[in-house]
Formats: sequence, structure tokens, C-alpha cells
Amino acid sequence: MKSILTISLSIVAFTSLFAQNPTITPAFFAADEEITITYEVTGTALQSLDEAWIWMWIPGQGIDAPSNINPAKSTSPATEPAKFTRSTGNAGEVFFSITLTPTEFLDTSKENIESIGMLLKGNDWSDGQTSDFIAQINDGFSIVMDNPSGKYGFYNNTTDIDVDVRVSETANIEIFVDNSSIASMVEATSLTTTHSIIDDGNVHTIRATASNGTETIETSYAYTLTPNPQSETLPANLMDGINYDDNDPTTATLVLTAPNKSFVFVIGDFNDWTISSDYLMNVEGDKHWLTIDGLTSGEEYLFQYLVDGEIRIADPYAEKISSQFDDGEIISDNRYPNLIPYPSDETSEAASYLQTNASTFPWAPFTRPAKEDLVIYELLIRDFTEERTYEAVTERLDYLQDLGINALELMPVQEFEGNLSWGYNPAFMFAVDKYYGTELDLKTLINEAHKRGIAVILDIVLNHQFGRNSLVRLYNEGLYGNPTSENPWFNVTPKHDFNVGYDMNHESQYTKDYTDRVVAYWLEEYNVDGYRFDLSKGFTQRNSLGNVGLWGNKDNSRIAIWERIADIIWDEDPTAYIILEHFADNSEEQVLADYGMLLWGNMNHTYINAAKGSSTSLGSTFHENRGWNEPNLVSYMESHDEERLMWQLSKSKDLNQSLERAKLAAAFFLTVPGPKMIWQFGEFGYDEELNNDRLGIKPTHWEYLEEANRKKLFDLYKSLIHLRTETSYISSDYFEWSPAGFVKTIKINHPDVNIYVIGNFDDEAQTTNHKFTSTGTWYNYFTGEALEVTDASAEVTFGGGEWYIYTSELIDNYIEDQEIVLGDFADLQEAIIYPNPASEIIRFNNDHSYDSYEITDLSGRIIQSGTIPSNNQIDVRSILPGIYQIQLRDQGQTIQFRLLIE
Repeated sequence: MKSILTISLSIVAFTSLFAQNPTITPAFFAADEEITITYEVTGTALQSLDEAWIWMWIPGQGIDAPSNINPAKSTSPATEPAKFTRSTGNAGEVFFSITLTPTEFLDTSKENIESIGMLLKGNDWSDGQTSDFIAQINDGFSIVMDNPSGKYGFYNNTTDIDVDVRVSETANIEIFVDNSSIASMVEATSLTTTHSIIDDGNVHTIRATASNGTETIETSYAYTLTPNPQSETLPANLMDGINYDDNDPTTATLVLTAPNKSFVFVIGDFNDWTISSDYLMNVEGDKHWLTIDGLTSGEEYLFQYLVDGEIRIADPYAEKISSQFDDGEIISDNRYPNLIPYPSDETSEAASYLQTNASTFPWAPFTRPAKEDLVIYELLIRDFTEERTYEAVTERLDYLQDLGINALELMPVQEFEGNLSWGYNPAFMFAVDKYYGTELDLKTLINEAHKRGIAVILDIVLNHQFGRNSLVRLYNEGLYGNPTSENPWFNVTPKHDFNVGYDMNHESQYTKDYTDRVVAYWLEEYNVDGYRFDLSKGFTQRNSLGNVGLWGNKDNSRIAIWERIADIIWDEDPTAYIILEHFADNSEEQVLADYGMLLWGNMNHTYINAAKGSSTSLGSTFHENRGWNEPNLVSYMESHDEERLMWQLSKSKDLNQSLERAKLAAAFFLTVPGPKMIWQFGEFGYDEELNNDRLGIKPTHWEYLEEANRKKLFDLYKSLIHLRTETSYISSDYFEWSPAGFVKTIKINHPDVNIYVIGNFDDEAQTTNHKFTSTGTWYNYFTGEALEVTDASAEVTFGGGEWYIYTSELIDNYIEDQEIVLGDFADLQEAIIYPNPASEIIRFNNDHSYDSYEITDLSGRIIQSGTIPSNNQIDVRSILPGIYQIQLRDQGQTIQFRLLIE
């Protein structure tokens, strides 16, 4: 019995701007056979490349090939096996060629390869690349239609089509148009004929068959005249994107806004990825729309829009995207199981998912913290756990609840370019990136955070989009190139120097409509509590290219853009948080803050300098020091963009000294009123360098919590965060401070309790006066030890880095062991005096030459003093239990420590 096999090649690009598909020699080849792949790039942007590399993968098995054959995924220049040879033809044509054997190049066996995917690219995304091309492995009886190529095309009614067919062995070949034979030949390896276009407006199929007596194989090509779509009124209440009918789960209506585009076909699983007059979209104005019926309720389908016969795009509003990046063990097996395989033998570029009657999620009730009380934990899903998934973060929520934070800020999770990313290169703003897991996984993370009293804020990118974005690709140069002047959503060139990707025009009504849908969607569908907007200063049409200073100046048009976006968000959800990464002139930020938006306050360099031993002022941490009327400043010591405080400290101090300075910085950060942000792992002294591999994966270092001194830093954070979130004490209404100079102080005069923070940021001892609000009994916040204050402004000498928090009443410090956060230099002290704590005798290391000592209480009153005896030890049994200061002197040099007497 004869078997029928259908072999098809991927769709060709329809315009020279996309570069040519490659020529492969020999045309029929086995996976273990040497082949030569040649791209002609004449007349394309790739023509100017001096060097190019092949990016090859196995469809259905992902593209995560080793970096030596996958230069696009390598941080170093591509290696020689993947490099094309550039050559020039007699007429100036530009070619890139490479010779390789697929099994050797892909480092796999012949049995694993049924087809190979390939593209040509420069060594960087900005250099450009060709479209994906899928070549079938023809290890046996095979047929190829060289001309016309691809799966379909569009013609005028005066065109003849040359049809060229080849087979891999002698066979009987026949060519049909629809079901009528137009040419045949027996015992041949090729057949050529000409077909006159049928100009009736219908879709026609050119089909070629070959029979070798044992089996019959075929390939086909569909064509039609350039269509004139029907002008039909768009049904009421339909929005751009996929519209589902709650009353009919077998239908969906697709709407695509595409100004000045002539016609759009819908291609997908439901029509075998072929063009059909039944799937030609209707037109009303600049909107193309089509109702698709006959769908199976709850079943997923993949589809694309074929625009003007040239551009294949996913729906810009699709909530799930299929692409060649999804295949293989990383995504399909471990992150997002049961995905529909990407149809690489049918199409290229991103495709959309469509699913009627999808299930809803049961959300738990949640009351958001007041925005001035926010303690935000900025988190990158990729680097927070080794698993790099939403599910793994969910499993760590108890840790974050114990820490006490009340908001998570997730770095971008919308579908982005590639797999390993910070997420600031977005492509589809309504879809969850599958590298981190499923939509259900993300919703579960948000819901479980809410159950623990933790709000979830999405970092979102609407300053720009990257080249895979469908709205970019509707009007752009080449496959992923710059927007053209016809693009109603994007600027041809960016308006500011810090732009990446393609700059959005937020004064265009098209962009406004798109932005409004994006910001409403995540509030509705994912129950998020607000947004942090990346690069918010870029939302302007004032051109500042080449003048960064101008970009930061007050911009009333930008203010108007942000007030409009805020109104849209608050119309949808009146309590949603809006956080801007703005960094513009203070006069502009004050207007936005007064309007109710929160703004990032970068205090990274200030706190690093202070912690290193500087007298720099911390004043800008507090909104009133900026002249703001509202406490809408989200200040932070660390974020994903800056080097870690601990890494900077480690360059001049040892680990334990650095940890003590980190405690001091945290004490004068977390006791300042207003929303605060912590970058993941700052709470236990994360100290990896950022810029040695800025965007690369960083180790998690959860093991740091097993180190006693790092655990002390965590407990300090925990204690102070809970003081903020579990009480009303840290409030602008009761706050005053002296943030400048080496010795800094904070006073909180709450009706229920007064809090006093004092610290010496110098490396040397400093003599100052206390600023207690009253005399009487005060308590060390961390130890509970009482301190009798007889002079509220008594003179006191603090050693380098020494600090305290006192309270007028005993209050819970929210940690189990009340002595684990002492802020001391334990290792350094023990190297000079020991034991500490002490009960009878303290000893001095004879490697140090100090000749006298003085022990004072915390008010500065001398308790015991004298010269250090020759046996290097002194008796302290007469000193009552408590916390004291001990100063050691030698020829005018002084060093001071805390001393605990038990």
C-alpha cells in the first residue's frame, strides 16, 4: 500500500528588507552529510556587515545550543565554527556562506534531527538578523518546490507563475492546480512548467506529487489575487485583541488596529496555517476584524495575522505567546509543561494563543498597606532562587513575611526577548514570560503574598518595546529594525539618550489606547496592587537627544502625560500604587508627588559614602528635605541598578567591619518615615559585584544566613521593618533628625513612645552631645537594658561606627534573642579585649600597645579607669551588669568599643 507524505518548508519572507532565505547545497541532504548554506543579503541592512554568524537549532528541541554554535546567546564573540565567510559577486552581490555537518555542528546524533532551524545574524542584536528558516532533513525520498517558494503568495491578474519542482530520486512527477493536472513527466528528477494566474479572487493551490512506485509524496503552494476585504461595521463593545463571547464558547472575534494596511488574513491551527477567503478580516477604518467560529470550548489554538501578505505577527494583546524560544527542556519540561509545540514547519516569528472559556482564579481578599507605610522588597524572579520560577518564590514567601516587608516589587515578568533577562526588553505586554512558569503560577504567587499581608507591585516597561513587539513589526525596517514614519505607536528615533529598544510616542492616541489597556489589564486579570514604571522620564516627546541635562529639566508635557496615565489607573483602581523611576528636576517630581504618585529616591551613593566613613548628609532620604508636601518618596540604599553597599564597603573594610557599617546604614534608613525599598538580599549583606557581569545571573547565597554576623544583620532589618509595619511610631508627624555630619541623630516623639537614634559614621572616635528628648529611664531597643539619663544633652564619645537606638518605653524588638543585634565589632574587639561579654576579668592582647583604659556608661560617666597592668588584664567584678564603653589610649591615639558586663 502506498503511503502519502507531505513535506513543507517554512514560509519565505515576502520582501527583500527581510533578507533572502538561504540556499542549501545539496538541496537534499541527510543530517550527517556536509552542506553549504549561503545567504545573499544584497540590498538589505545586513549587506554592511563585515562578519556574521549562523544561529542553528533543532525545531521542537529548543534553541539553547552551546554558545560556541549559538553566538546570540554568548556573552563573548562567536567562535569560528559558527562564522560565515563573506564574499562578493561580479555584480556586487553580497553573500555569506558556511559549510558544516548538522550532526557535528549541533553535537547530536542523526536520529535526533528531522529538521534544522537557522538564521544569520551579526554578533549583536543591533547588527540585525534574517528571519527564521526551517530546512527539512531529506534522508530518503523527498520533493521540493523551488519556485514559487514558501506556502502562499499574492499576485496581480497579469502574472504568470513559473513552477519548478525537484525530487531526490527518479520518479513520476505531476503538477496540479487545484485538482487539475497541468504538467507531468515520468522517470524524471525535475519538472518545470508555467501557470497563468486564475483571476477569480479565490484561493488556488499549486500541488506537486512524486511517486517512485513505492510511495507518493507531495508539496503545495497557495495563491490568490491581492484581496479587497469587505468593509463591515465593527460590532459594538469590541476591543483590540481577542474578544471572547461569554454566551458562546465556540467563537472569538479578533480585532487588529493597522492603519494604512490593505488586508489581513488570520492563519493558525484552525485553518492549517493556510490562506483562505473565509479568514480574510473585515475592515472598518483602521481596524481589521473577524469572528472565528467552530472552536472547541477550552481548547488552545495558535494563530497569527498575515498583514499585506508580508508580515506575520502575533496579536499585540495576546495573553500568551508561542515562539521558537519556548521549546526544549528549559521551558517545556521544567517551566511550562504541555505547551503546544511551536509550528516551525508552518510559520516563523511569534504566534498568539487563543482559548475560549478559560478558567477564572479564586482571589483571596486583601487590604493594601497605606502607601506611606510601604516597605518594598525588589525581587528578580530569575536570581531570587536557584529554580528561577514563580513557584520557588512562592515557597520563600514565609521568609519574606518573617522579614516583615509588606510589598513585593517584581522586576518585569511580561514576555521579553530571549529567556535569560532582567525583563527590560519587553515584546508582549499582556503575556507572562514562560521562563518563570505559568500564568497560574504567577497568580498563585500574588494570591499567596496577599494572604501574608504582602502587596505585589509589577515593574513595567512602557518607555520602549523591543523588535519582536507586533506593533513595532507592523511598520518597521526589516525584520526587527527601526520603526518607520508610518508607525503610529513609536518614534522613528528616540527622544532621549537613555532609550533602549524602540521609543514609544505617548502623545499619540494609538499609544494612549494601548497603554491604557496594559495598565488596566494587570490590575484586573492578575490582581496586582500597582506598578513601578521603568524609565518614566522617557515618557515625553520633547527631543533631548544629545542633551541629557535638558531631558531632566521640568517638562510640563511629560507631567500631563503622567497625570493622564495616573487618572486611568485610579479610575480602574483608586488605591493602586504608581511608582515612577523618574529622576527629573525636583520641581517636576514634587508636582507628580503632590498628584499622588510615588517616586524612586536613589540614595545608593549617599549611604555608601556615609557608611564608608563620610560626613555626607542623608537628608534627601526624607521627603520634607526635598521640599515635598507629601510622603511619596520611595527612597532606597540599593536597587538592581547600583552596586551593593556591602560590595563597596568590602573594598576598604573586612567582612565584619562591613557588616557593622551596613547595620549603621540600615538603622539610619529604616527609621526614616515614608515608603522604603530594599533590593533582594541586602538584608543579609549580599556582596557580589554588579558590573562584572551586569545582566548576568548572580548566585543567591542563601547560605549567608547560616553565618552568625550576617544573621545579625538580617535580624536588624527584621526588627526595624517590623517596628515600621507593626506600629505607628515611624511617622512624619513625629520625626526630626540631624542627617549631616559624622554624628547623626534621629528623634521620634510619638505620643506613646519616644525613639532616639544616634550614630557615629566616622572611622575615628567622635565626641558629641546626646539629644535625648528627656531625662529618665531609657532602654536599648535591641537588648532591653535600662539607661538612666540624668543629662539629656550630656557629652559622650562614640567610637568609629558606634550607634544606638534608645526608646523611652520598653517595646518589642520583634526578634527572639534580644542580644543578637548589638551593632558591635565582635571579631575586632575580641582581637584586642576578651572575653566580651565579661563577668570578672578582661584581658588585652599583648600584640597591641595601649597603655591606659577608661570604662564609661552610655551617658559618658566614668565607671573605672587606669593604666593597663603588665599582665594585660583588669578586674571588672565591681561593675554592675550592663552595656558600657571602653576606651583604650596610647600616646594620644584612642580606640573605643562596647563592653558587655554580665
